[in-house]
Amino acid sequence: MRSRAELVGVIDFGSRVIRVLIARKDHDGTVQILGHGTAPGRGCVSQGVIQDLNAAQMALKRALAMAEKEARVRVDSLFCGVNGRNVETFIRESNVKVEREIVEQAHMDEARDIASRDILAPGKRVTSSFTAQEWYVDDLRVIDPIGIRGQVLKIRIHFARLPAVIEDNVLTCIESQGRELEDIIFLPLASALGCLTPEDMELGVAVLDIGRSTTGLAVYRDYRILGTHCFEWGGYHLTRDIAAGLQVSFEEADELILEYGISVARIRSESEPEAEDASFPSVPEERAARIKLKSAVHGAAVIVERQQLDMIMYERARELLTKVRQHVHARGLSKNLVRGVVLTGGAGAIKNHSALAESVFQVPCRVGYPNSVEILPQAVNAPEFSAAVGIVRHAFEYRAAARNGRVEPRGPVVSGMRRLGRFVKKYFI
Repeated sequence: MRSRAELVGVIDFGSRVIRVLIARKDHDGTVQILGHGTAPGRGCVSQGVIQDLNAAQMALKRALAMAEKEARVRVDSLFCGVNGRNVETFIRESNVKVEREIVEQAHMDEARDIASRDILAPGKRVTSSFTAQEWYVDDLRVIDPIGIRGQVLKIRIHFARLPAVIEDNVLTCIESQGRELEDIIFLPLASALGCLTPEDMELGVAVLDIGRSTTGLAVYRDYRILGTHCFEWGGYHLTRDIAAGLQVSFEEADELILEYGISVARIRSESEPEAEDASFPSVPEERAARIKLKSAVHGAAVIVERQQLDMIMYERARELLTKVRQHVHARGLSKNLVRGVVLTGGAGAIKNHSALAESVFQVPCRVGYPNSVEILPQAVNAPEFSAAVGIVRHAFEYRAAARNGRVEPRGPVVSGMRRLGRFVKKYFI
């Protein structure tokens, strides 16, 4: 039998789909996705917050059962990504004097503790990924400072501060399946780990994970996290606009988005209006097309001009991307986008979304696919799985750090203490 350290299970609680992956890391370092499972997440989760606990538990049960059946293994603990409404992010630094001029684990723990002190708040949880920490000894960056000689240890670390209710309900949902929550990671960081290349992270890039109800942003350069953010909007804004504008159901609006995407002709005509007639013969063809609707409400048009859909899609998608550009520019991060912007997530793969992003950001843009594992099933090789694959990468790095004493394991121990506390409260208080 394989040891527990070689197998991980991860969850991505999406607003549209709840995804579970089970992965194995072989002795040669090869990572393989053994099983995957999905279940509809609508009504269960919105903007990272569980809306209906019973429904979320049933969806997780279904996705987990599918993944374990395919993998032919059971996982006792799970890793999870978190994001959503009211999540704040911080990058903090702290210094610790090194006694005896040799860095020890206690120095690292103290540095992390000092860095987090000014962001602690009632009703909030502070989390940091092991992969979101930078270490310096006497101002020289090192990968692992343990045993390094020097006088001052410095940490630069990324924190996410989230309402306790988000983590508590995720934990309750996982424990309802008889599993432990082993660790959590801020979802935009997981998306970056899942689809960016080492060259992206070194040269400078922004990854934009566009989900159904949230959009996560992470900016990297020189392997450093320069900034992150979670926007409280996503692909559902496009769905709502189309459903309202064309008087159709949300389901048909989603179908229209997937079938037609964003009009490349409109992108070109808006960005280069002087060249529209001469250079892009597809413009009149697209504008002349008509669409027959299946679910239009009584009294509304059943056949509409294609350009009506194009206008709604283009205007809303451009508005949302412009908000991201303004956010990046206001924080002085635009100069770091040497490798441009990588769109991932379910809505990031909408046809021509990257072309529109390129016209908005004025830098190279592409769609990001999972690239962090060596053996990936075809069904998982899609932008909407980038975050889940990134959680897999985080999970194996976390496990290695826990075995080496670099992080304090939180999963079974923390959950066991929680259950003991509930027992004491129920029967003795």
